[in-house]
Amino acid sequence: MTTFNVLVVDDEPLAREVAVSLLRRDPEVATTAECGDGLRARQMIDEARPDIVFLDMEMPGLSGLQLAEQLQKSGPVVVFITAFSQYAVDAFDLAATDYVLKPFSDERFLAALGRAKRRVRERRLGELASQMAGMAAELQPGSPEGGAPQYLQRLSIKQGDRAVVLRTEEIVWIEAQDYCVTIHSTRGNHLVRASLTSLEGRLDPGAFVRTHRMAIVNLQHIRETEERDGLCLVLSEGSQVGVSRSRRSQVEALLSPRLR
Repeated sequence: MTTFNVLVVDDEPLAREVAVSLLRRDPEVATTAECGDGLRARQMIDEARPDIVFLDMEMPGLSGLQLAEQLQKSGPVVVFITAFSQYAVDAFDLAATDYVLKPFSDERFLAALGRAKRRVRERRLGELASQMAGMAAELQPGSPEGGAPQYLQRLSIKQGDRAVVLRTEEIVWIEAQDYCVTIHSTRGNHLVRASLTSLEGRLDPGAFVRTHRMAIVNLQHIRETEERDGLCLVLSEGSQVGVSRSRRSQVEALLSPRLR
């Protein structure tokens, strides 16, 4: 289930209480935070990175418009909740998702929440599309004219609002999932929308070996081998990866100079 983290910013405690109460009824809202002024809100947004902010207009320290203007480039989806109608044009100029006038009904608030959630989903889909496009470009086979094939040296992996650049030597092994792969690395696990075959074609065959149809292993991270109804590789981070009968001779040929 898709979930959302939400912040409510309003200098009226009762208004915050009503909004928070409605948000907590929604099973897709994972966390709900609240505060009463714009300066504290900016700090909480920088620290917690909420997906959606319900924002009052007139507040001490920093107004809702001033805060929204600071958040335009990479901030959360903003919904204004205010008793003042005269700021609506300015709010939508700042790409506000909705503008809810107080007092509001439960239905009106939940409709605004629904619009905000759709906006967040659209952003996430856009980020996923960008990640897939970047992976596709990196996985395109290529070589200098008349030269040796150019193998991957690093992968850029999108994780939330940041990108992790992973060097291929940090990859311990790669495990096929349904329509993705899990890259097990020295820096943790990373889910990537790509096929195992596409990655195999771009990794240096002198450094990586396909052990069976679901796994590719970095030879540098093999620590020992065991016999368990077939050959099993023990890797540096503790994983144990089997070798299929059809690939055993190839794997042993690559391992023999390394495990002497």
